[in-house]
Amino acid sequence: MQGQLDQKIQAEYVRKFFRYQDLINGVRSKLHDDVTSYVIATWYNHWTTVLIEDHIGLHPKIVPTLKNNFGVDIFFDGQPFDLKTTYLPRGYSINKAIKNPRQLAIWMYENQGAQRFGADNRLFVILADKNNLDQSWKLKRDFDFVFGKIDQFFNEATVSAKDEIVFTFKKKTYTTISKVLIITK
Repeated sequence: MQGQLDQKIQAEYVRKFFRYQDLINGVRSKLHDDVTSYVIATWYNHWTTVLIEDHIGLHPKIVPTLKNNFGVDIFFDGQPFDLKTTYLPRGYSINKAIKNPRQLAIWMYENQGAQRFGADNRLFVILADKNNLDQSWKLKRDFDFVFGKIDQFFNEATVSAKDEIVFTFKKKTYTTISKVLIITK
């Protein structure tokens, strides 16, 4: 999202206005609202993710780590995992994701940004509104529903050899363990 805001500022302000006063007027009339919306959305996303990840850490099958241990948030079935709470990627079919979560995990690793690259074991918590994927963010505020799905997942799931995936990133091949929890409504 930060990259999108930077692109917007570059395209709609920095490169558009060549007169200083036009730039200032544009920033005052529109950019303030855009930045405010960005900050609110980022704040909401951060704190709802914290609450979801804290709930995961309370499950009896989970051993949480200290938050500053990069790449490892929890241990599940003796395996370290980096938690990623996110949404279904744009253009990715919800039916395809539900039928083949392993393929979704591979897609998530192979399409991660270079600045955030990691080949650590990951547990993806994917939130998806089946009727309107653009509204999936609203699921994050339905804590009773989301927490119930998380508890059900950890009550039933285990880590095994079938969770091993192989993916390619920048022409290098990696092997890791990945679990995918897709929460849909």
